[in-house]
Amino acid sequence: MPWYLNILVFCFVFLVVLILYEFFVSPRKKIEERLEEIKKINGVDYEEEDELEEPFYQRVFLPFYRNIGQALSRLTPQGIKLSLERKIVYAGSPWNINFNSLIALQCLLAAVLALCAFAFSWMLQMEKGMAVLLVILGAFVGGAIPVSLINARAAKRQKDIQKALPDVLDLLLVSVEAGLGFDMALKRVTEQATGELSKEITRALEEIRMGKSREEALRGIVRRTGVEDLSTFITSIIQAEQLGTNIASTLRVQAATMRQKRRQRIEQQAMKAPVKMLFPLVFFIFPAIFVVLLGPAVIQIMRVFRDTL
Repeated sequence: MPWYLNILVFCFVFLVVLILYEFFVSPRKKIEERLEEIKKINGVDYEEEDELEEPFYQRVFLPFYRNIGQALSRLTPQGIKLSLERKIVYAGSPWNINFNSLIALQCLLAAVLALCAFAFSWMLQMEKGMAVLLVILGAFVGGAIPVSLINARAAKRQKDIQKALPDVLDLLLVSVEAGLGFDMALKRVTEQATGELSKEITRALEEIRMGKSREEALRGIVRRTGVEDLSTFITSIIQAEQLGTNIASTLRVQAATMRQKRRQRIEQQAMKAPVKMLFPLVFFIFPAIFVVLLGPAVIQIMRVFRDTL
């Protein structure tokens, strides 16, 4: 095996191990480091570990990985940076990922797939132009995969929140009409409901207990989700509280509106179903039906022509 192919294999394995570590091990390490900092703030003395006693990947690989993310972050245009940060927040910050680690992950995956494409083109003895095109394509796909995963997770999370919102509003309305305060009704909803919306409401209640105002905590839900229907509901609740109107009547109107919007979305999806079924019918079902119905006739016609000739 040529020496440069050995180097490619080593780089590929190294990058894969580093990516796996960043996704599965690094979040736990960050939590442990945060807990150690909290203990130091509380006045508990701990002996500082010698830097040389730490694993090699923590002393060399991880700082290099973070430095890559910070350097690329400084070179990224502000508009793209804000857009990706917003998508990460909408996705719920999965795997404790931030913008710097996302950019570094894009760079690593692009390098991994580019190396794989180069090795593949070398093994198949491709032409130089085709090999370069394949390497560029691999780098592009590697850089697009993390952003695509974040976008898909954000879209799924927003869809789940939008789907759960009418049921949560109904439960909230019943609780308020039963005599509970709005905060207690929110707590009751979190106890009965599950999902991303319930988690966001729980986080808002925790922020209220820590001293934030109800308006600020509720607006934080809108910033972290980006769901338009939820934004409309929270805005109406804040306005009702500021104007001193009855929250129960506001909840009743919002619950009816959300149910109507959900019905309209379902009807819209049902109207799209025939168009979506057209391509499977034309390319998969109709050919099979034609083979079953016309196949015997075609065979019989071929036999007749063969006998006459």
